Amino acid sequence: MFASIGFGLLCGSLVSLISSFSYFSLSNSFISACKSLNLSSGDALPIVNATFENQWGTRMLVGLPVGLSSTKVMDQQRAIAEALRVTPDNMEMRYDDGLIIDIIKKEMPIKVPYREGFGYKVFIGVNKRGEERFYDFDGPFPHLLIGGISGGGKSVMLRAILTQLVFGPAPDLFLCDLKGGVELGLYRELECVKGLAITLQQCRDAAAAVEEEMNRRYSVMFSNGSQSWEGRKMVFVMDELADLKTRAGDPEAKLKQEIKTILTRISAKGRAAGVLLVLCTQRPSADVVDGLIKTNIAASICFRTRDDTQSRIVLDHNGAAELPDIPGRLIFQSARDETLQAPFISAGDAKQIISKLPKRILELEAEQHEHGSSQTDPLDGNFIELR
Repeated sequence: MFASIGFGLLCGSLVSLISSFSYFSLSNSFISACKSLNLSSGDALPIVNATFENQWGTRMLVGLPVGLSSTKVMDQQRAIAEALRVTPDNMEMRYDDGLIIDIIKKEMPIKVPYREGFGYKVFIGVNKRGEERFYDFDGPFPHLLIGGISGGGKSVMLRAILTQLVFGPAPDLFLCDLKGGVELGLYRELECVKGLAITLQQCRDAAAAVEEEMNRRYSVMFSNGSQSWEGRKMVFVMDELADLKTRAGDPEAKLKQEIKTILTRISAKGRAAGVLLVLCTQRPSADVVDGLIKTNIAASICFRTRDDTQSRIVLDHNGAAELPDIPGRLIFQSARDETLQAPFISAGDAKQIISKLPKRILELEAEQHEHGSSQTDPLDGNFIELR
């Protein structure tokens, strides 16, 4: 028995010794890297206050000397990662009452199952540590820009977001699908969906209707002396934003500009009135995602982009161009950037989930059926159905 206890103590001591060696080795490597990179304030270097081992890897809590900013240290993240013999993509830095450095050893999943969110908080994926992340349409960054190349996961993400919204809080939805309705058509008959636009003219009419309702809400708020809308939210979804790009001699240039102008006004004023935007594009360009829209849309989801330029248009840096070629891999940007793996939901699964939700009566369809016609207007003849 004493031999067993002695062996147990020996094993425990060895584990403790190895952990201590790992701690000092990692700490010393970090301090040496800071010294080599001149990350100091005079003679004072950063201090590693503690390290913690987690299922996903190691976390270091670092104290910075007065005069050394966290930004300066984080700008050298790649060099520090190399000094610690860590792949730069597997190291994350952020400041939260001290510098936090996460060294991630766990592999990210390449597929995440769909799950429901909570009210206006929709599930958008898991991070490198396996933690779930949500986007809050009732939060400080209500407008959302989604970008990325074809096949990267943009359409699946939009499907996951809309399925959660219609199954949960069911805001009034205005859907503009300039791909002929093939992506968003499955939501068309739901009671909370006020219509589906598939042409530029219909999109313009929808955007104008949403803006009119936004202005009406402001009038009500002014009369009530309130600063924010307490009633039902309204979400305007547009896919594909790149179709607003104009070219020389474009006969629809004026119409496209009208839509962009309306969207810019909604992005600037919509939040307080509970009128929100979700704008999607697989071809980000500066003349479509212009400065005015970008300034008012502070949250972005970006899948892999074709090049650095497209990445910078959505995120203001090259990160999305450097993402691995894994469908669903994205960078979520709000207060800070975070790499996530998006949830996957097929069109068939989405259709099954929403199949029992309340449907609305398509008045024009019923009328046309009465007259023996099978053709329907995508706006359903009663698109402006604001409440």
